[in-house]
Amino acid sequence: MKKTLCILLVISILLLAGCSKAEPETADALLSDYLSRVESFEGVIHQYGEEESRVLFGEKLVATVLFPETGIEELDIAIKKYIDDTIASAQVDSASKELQESAELLIAYNSYFNRNDVVSVELKGTYSDSTLAHPIDMTETFSADIESGKLLKIDDLLKKGKREEAEKKLIDEFGIDREFNPGDLLRCWVLAEDSLKIILTRGEFLPMSDGTKTYTFTQKETKELLQDSKADESVAANQNKEETTVPVEAEKVNIDINKPMLALTFDDGPSAHTQRLLDIFKKYGGKGTFFVLGNTLDNRKETLKRIAFEGHEIGNHSWSHRQFTNIDIDEVKDQIMMTRAKIYDITGVDCTIVRPPYGACNDEIRALGKEIGVTFVNWSVDTLDWKTKNADAVYKEIIKDAGDGHIILCHDLHKTTVDAMEKVIPALIGEGYQLVTVSELLTCRGGEIEVGRMYYKQVEG
Repeated sequence: MKKTLCILLVISILLLAGCSKAEPETADALLSDYLSRVESFEGVIHQYGEEESRVLFGEKLVATVLFPETGIEELDIAIKKYIDDTIASAQVDSASKELQESAELLIAYNSYFNRNDVVSVELKGTYSDSTLAHPIDMTETFSADIESGKLLKIDDLLKKGKREEAEKKLIDEFGIDREFNPGDLLRCWVLAEDSLKIILTRGEFLPMSDGTKTYTFTQKETKELLQDSKADESVAANQNKEETTVPVEAEKVNIDINKPMLALTFDDGPSAHTQRLLDIFKKYGGKGTFFVLGNTLDNRKETLKRIAFEGHEIGNHSWSHRQFTNIDIDEVKDQIMMTRAKIYDITGVDCTIVRPPYGACNDEIRALGKEIGVTFVNWSVDTLDWKTKNADAVYKEIIKDAGDGHIILCHDLHKTTVDAMEKVIPALIGEGYQLVTVSELLTCRGGEIEVGRMYYKQVEG
């Protein structure tokens, strides 16, 4: 009997050993599951223009609006008018209600420049509050002729008689009843990836339960629909191509626990300005922590790799900047884990610190963090760089409020913030501060990072 038990024990140990070898060393089963699906995660496409933003942190409304500054005057005016009108409408609506949580307005964009004469911009958004059964989807599109600078309508591009053919494709695909849906089926359109795309916003032509639908004509169909001058082979162009900089491998820096230290943190990137910020750190010294958005990472892979390679810390700022307290817990889990998987897929780094968008967190979210093995990090100093967009104001705010153990909130999305760092980083170092990552700050004086916990500054062990 004892011999049989010993044999069974040995077999069990061997089986367990075999299972442990099958798992990646730095990825648990949950991360492995998301990694297996990482190629299906839908990100944003930024092929034209420089990213700009509008951010609000109101008691009744929080908003993050991203849009491109294209340099095409008519196009930029039309985009900004739509954004101004949408924000104003959301402010009026949220102010008129008694809400349990702030209403949330979120708008992102795709921009395309795949033909030598047309730029297309697609603004995609949601508005949600606690009185709504589901978020309100918003879609608006804008296109312009890059040579003339004039805004374009779909009929400016279609061959004569082809509108009916295009509409029939949509009717057949989605079963649209034109008797009850007489609106313009081709109102929202973009030229993307050598193909014409038509977007039907939730509830506009189809049942609300169907959500927003996109129909993509094939390259051949697109060429048959569009006028010849607009349907030639595309010009391979990407005005917003990522800058490539050779990273410098990080040297090990010894932290002196007897000297003051703080963590500079940067949200909402990586952006077109992040490479310059890394150059500033390289010039003066110190490390930063970058809380990145998952849906932007395909546009900034080299920047993300450089952040990791040069010894800075990557943090998780969600997939698409949804306010965690406004969505169900399964979606919060997706927002965190999709970004975690995308970071790991690009860099090989398993990122387990999370900054919730707008800093919004509650007990249910902290319990989820404990379950999936992540820690939450907010801040003790807010630079208000999103509001002032003024380099001198950001500099003064940081120098005024800097202190040992503090975590400072900045956004590398803004050029003005990176401009400020040209003065901030050498000034802090000159005052004797060690610029460390969040994880270094939380652990170097004997502390241990606790999963599921929310940190605002250094807590000594």
